Amino acid sequence: MTGANPHVFKSLRIISGGKEGLYVVGAMFTDAYSAKAERLVASCERFGLQYAVHEVPSVHKSISDRGTEDLTYTKPNFIRHLLAIHKKPVLYLDVDCEVMSQPELIDKLVSTRHDFAIYNWFADDECTDCFISVELSPGPNEPPIKNRFYRYLGSEAFFTKKQLKCNGLVQFYGYSVAARALLSNWHRTIATFPRCTDDSALSFTFNNLTRHSWLAWLLKVQWLPKPYARISWWIHTKPVINHADLPSKSSKFNTMTDSRARKQFYHSLMERRKPATHFPEDCIIDTKQHMVCNLVDGELVPIEPTDQHFWL
Repeated sequence: MTGANPHVFKSLRIISGGKEGLYVVGAMFTDAYSAKAERLVASCERFGLQYAVHEVPSVHKSISDRGTEDLTYTKPNFIRHLLAIHKKPVLYLDVDCEVMSQPELIDKLVSTRHDFAIYNWFADDECTDCFISVELSPGPNEPPIKNRFYRYLGSEAFFTKKQLKCNGLVQFYGYSVAARALLSNWHRTIATFPRCTDDSALSFTFNNLTRHSWLAWLLKVQWLPKPYARISWWIHTKPVINHADLPSKSSKFNTMTDSRARKQFYHSLMERRKPATHFPEDCIIDTKQHMVCNLVDGELVPIEPTDQHFWL
């Protein structure tokens, strides 16, 4: 996949099963993530999904700052391996994901012959507000409580349907020439920009497809809705595929600096606007009492009730 020598994927063992389907769910894991691999496998079994979960000695450093420099274990190399072995579309999941309900949209992506689908922050015209848990006391002389009170963390202010800022925990690839070409380009980007995240490399790859590229014309894309790549900071989103943990942060990853002046994102091609929000940015949400509060002199002051359902 880079130059003349593709990287032949090798795994330590494969956990496979489920019913023969239109696509295969694929994930890779190291020994430290064995319990999460078992949880993912059990969730695939519940919904009759075909799966192939591969144990590997390490993941590439574009996935984890503790990973290997061996390009065998990049996400695109793994996904291309799955396409080649199974000869059908692949739904890639990070191994710490869990399937919570039947992912019917994926069957539609297969039947409509889509090549690529992923969650795109830029293309989400609904609420992108994220919330994080804070330990607070519900009242005077009461101890702080975990996983009940939430505050605003951030949202995406740029919008476009034509550029990508991805969450790479869930990705769909068709069994097609275009899908394989995108994966090859993504793999080359990872090799070109050492110590950059795989998500940033995928966004860079997609956003630098030009009208002079056959792939830009041929690639059939759909952006996944939040429920299909739900992260726990979206407390107002009922998950289909869930990531219960917050994404880890690391200062060891590099930003992308290209000698040809290509960018990861082209903000001049986007619209800057603020989408609808569920709650004021300065509020505290009491998810047990379904109450919007303010923090005044260190104490919670109820402002108004909310009928919003929460998935924590």
